Formats: sequence, structure tokens, C-alpha cells
Amino acid sequence: MTSITRNSIHLTYSVAVLFAIIALQQQKATAATLSNGWNYAIDSFSDGVTGDQIGGGAFEFYGIAIKETSDTAFIAINSNLSLAGYADPLAQRGNINYGDLFFNFSGQNFNTANANGSLFGIRFAGGNDSSVATTGIYSNVTAKNVTQTNSGFTNLNQFNTVASSQGGTPSMGDLAATDPYFEQTGNWTVLNSIATGTKVGEINVLTPATLSALGLNFAQFNAVGSQTIGFSFNKSSMPSGNYIANFFAECANDAIAIKGSFEQGSAEPVPEPATIFGTLAGLGILGIGAAKRKIKRKIA
Repeated sequence: MTSITRNSIHLTYSVAVLFAIIALQQQKATAATLSNGWNYAIDSFSDGVTGDQIGGGAFEFYGIAIKETSDTAFIAINSNLSLAGYADPLAQRGNINYGDLFFNFSGQNFNTANANGSLFGIRFAGGNDSSVATTGIYSNVTAKNVTQTNSGFTNLNQFNTVASSQGGTPSMGDLAATDPYFEQTGNWTVLNSIATGTKVGEINVLTPATLSALGLNFAQFNAVGSQTIGFSFNKSSMPSGNYIANFFAECANDAIAIKGSFEQGSAEPVPEPATIFGTLAGLGILGIGAAKRKIKRKIA
């Protein structure tokens, strides 16, 4: 074999490996929030407003993660706010809790989906101001504002301004703090609690130990709030397809949103490292094979 032939094989092999690495990097970039089957949205660690404290206080939300199997969805929240809520004498009930978790499959912004009654909602905090009677999954949901009775912000623009002016970095997980998906201005326009809906399913509370056994690991993102809250539900309670899910504190002192997708029947597995590297090696071998065939044709 001539040196030219060897160089041609080496060059073609290198190109094949390069393209395989690029494809791998693109895959990693696309699935940057995926880990162990969990889809994570990590919020700013410096935008929770607790009195005069910005960041790290009782209303700091660190992240939300969602995992699915063929029939079950698992939700995990990392935060400093417990399910018992935060005592505040200025709140109507003397306590501020989590608002409800909303899922929007419509492809519309939140206010439009709300006006159409096409939201799904989960009441997971039994002591909050939700208008539905019990915790669980609700369809045909409309949302309401409860910040006015919880010593909260008038609108998102006010929240963002306060957090930023005190050195915080407002964000909303997978959405920017100023994303037009939500109404940013106006009086009492933060819609953070279920107003009406039809109950279609129950939730099962999960302990931190159970979540850890399912592969949950917020610490890999340095999201280490004092509370890890989790629950699961049957996916048949919701449609399949792309969604945006979000929740606020009842005072709108922090919020987080996550983008994802539910598949009915089966969840696409996350590729294992061994599988990825096997694919990479296979692409390299295919490149060598193609180079050899090309050289043989030239010699012939």
C-alpha cells in the first residue's frame, strides 16, 4: 500500500470521526437538561424575594424535574419553600404557599390557553389558596390571581424590577424572566392558582429517598435547596405532546417553568454512554470501510 493510499484512509477516517463527534456534541447540546431519564429546568439562584433578601431565602426556587415511564409521570421540585408554607401576618390566611402547577399543551401563550379553558392543573400543596377542593390532576382549567391576598407582587415586571435592582438575576427556568408567554404588566395579572377545573386524577406523594432511587439528582446542577418535593400521577390524566409547565409562589416571589413532552405508551430512553460511544466507533468503522471501497475502485 502506498503512502498516498495510507494517508487517504487516515484522512477519511479522521473526517468520519470528526463528523461523529460533531453529531455527538449536537445530541448533548439538545439534551443538555436530560440526566438519568429526568428532564431538568434550573432556575436562577438569586431571584427569590424574601422580605429584603434577594436570593437564597424562603422563596428561592432552584429547579423542577420531570421523568416519565410508559404510564407514569414523576415530578420533583427543589426549593426552600416547604409544603407547610411561609408564615406571613400580611397574607390573608397568615400563610403563603406554593401556587398550583399548570401544564399547557395548546401551543398558545398562558393567557390565551387560560381564556380557552385548555390548561391542565395540579394542586400539590393541600394548604394553598386553590379553588378546587382537593389535591390532584384537573383538566379544562382556568387560573386566577392570588398574589393580591398574599402580600405579593402586582405583576411580573414589578417582581423582575425589584429582584434586578437588588443585584438578583431574574429567570424562570426554561423561559426568560420577560418571556411574553406570561403577561408582564397590569394589575394582579400573575395567574398562579386554579380557579376552576374538572378532577381527572390523583397524585401520589414521593419521598426524597424514592426520588433519589429513581435517579433524581439536583445536586449535579448545584441546586441544593432545603426542600425536595415530589409526586407522581398516571399519564392518562393528560394528553401526549409538547407542553410548558410552570408554577409560582402564591405571592409571585419566585417562579419556574419547564418545557417538555409526554409520550403515551412509551417513553424514549436516554442513550447510555456505552451506546453513544459504540455509535461513535461504528461511524468511524463505516468511514474506514467507505475509504477502502473508494481506494479499491481507484486502483481498479
